[in-house]
Amino acid sequence: MRFGAVGFALAGFAGVCVLGGVAFAEAVSLPERKAGLWELTTTMDEGQGPVDRTLTMCVDAEMERNTVIASLIEHKQACTKYNIAREGDKTVVDMACKFDTRNVEGRTEMSGDFQSALLVKIESTTSGDHRGQSVAVKRTITQTGKYLGESCGELTGGEAMSSDGTRVMVQ
Repeated sequence: MRFGAVGFALAGFAGVCVLGGVAFAEAVSLPERKAGLWELTTTMDEGQGPVDRTLTMCVDAEMERNTVIASLIEHKQACTKYNIAREGDKTVVDMACKFDTRNVEGRTEMSGDFQSALLVKIESTTSGDHRGQSVAVKRTITQTGKYLGESCGELTGGEAMSSDGTRVMVQ
């Protein structure tokens, strides 16, 4: 992905949103982020030590719905397993998918009210062939989110800005 860890973290959260669509079909409700400005801090570790990224993101309701729909279509084609359940105050997703030549098995735990705060933890293992070599990568992503308010300022829906001022469209 061209945005490195930040892009992967955003994609990870989009993957979480996808599971919301699956959950709806199975009558398990996953939370949607409240529309407005969010501060998201993501820590990703692929075995070489954690890397932290913080960004500010403008979320709108249409963006949330579009992310769920597009990702759901992709994941329905690629995944053989989706188990979505409530465990106490958490929504938990266990999955097994294949993307190109890579197998991804993962567990996502989501908590918070998604109106003022959220916590998403993703643990996954990616295995398979990459550029002619067999590769296995264990990845841990932790994302915390804090709602900053209704106004997104200069950001538009689906746009995020990293702490260095770089803007990226995530939708």
